[in-house]
Amino acid sequence: MSAPDPDVEFVSSQVCRRLLGKVTLRGMRLAVSGFIAPVCLMIVSGCATPPESDPWEDFNRGTFAFNEAVDKYAFEPLARGWDRLLPDFVETGIGNLLDHVNRPFVLMHNLLQGKPAAAGVDLVRLVANTIFGFGGVVDVASMDGVPENEEDWGQTLAVWGVESGPYLELPFFGPSTPRSAFGLAADTFGAPYSYFIPFWSSATMTGTRLLNTRAHYLDQIEQERRDAFDWYVFRRDAYLQNLKSEVNDGAGLESDDEDDLYYYDDFED
Repeated sequence: MSAPDPDVEFVSSQVCRRLLGKVTLRGMRLAVSGFIAPVCLMIVSGCATPPESDPWEDFNRGTFAFNEAVDKYAFEPLARGWDRLLPDFVETGIGNLLDHVNRPFVLMHNLLQGKPAAAGVDLVRLVANTIFGFGGVVDVASMDGVPENEEDWGQTLAVWGVESGPYLELPFFGPSTPRSAFGLAADTFGAPYSYFIPFWSSATMTGTRLLNTRAHYLDQIEQERRDAFDWYVFRRDAYLQNLKSEVNDGAGLESDDEDDLYYYDDFED
């Protein structure tokens, strides 16, 4: 029996929080600000609800259906064209470069979370890939075994004691929670470089990241959709599990429930 793949949350609808939180743009600020009011209302009504539950499931499933339609008719075809156009090594280089651009923000969040050792690792990655990796195109740090940290405002808020709240599916942005939604807003409004580069440059960076990552996971998402008994539940639980692992720096990834119902194979006994 297969367990939810934590990478599914990385890519399945958008390519969700982790992508859009990394490379921000001024145009996204309008979209993010449009979600703040409803998220506030949801926090007031559901702050006492355990984060692993889904009290807004009707709303979330409706939004999920919308996101799936956008992916099916727009984003996935574009990603397939991107995948056919570019060789794998070019896609890898693009992904490395965009991750490299985000590295200073990861370093900052490790400092805000009181993890100077992790911030030192980020600094080593930044310097090594800048000098020896052609400005970040080649990830020489990973080749040498240097860990790659992933941090954002959502995780920093968690370390500061902010509860995640229930699961929340955002239009276009995909899997989230109220805490992660506020973190996304903070990431969007707080990226200094987006104030100083042209809008088209920022939009191009974000669009490139989305297409490149969606193309990288084309086969995986297609397989997960086929195998999952309920794709919405699969993706929701994979996201929450991965979010817990990220907040705890890799701990708690194993599921406590051995009798999951994600796959048809479970019912063949």
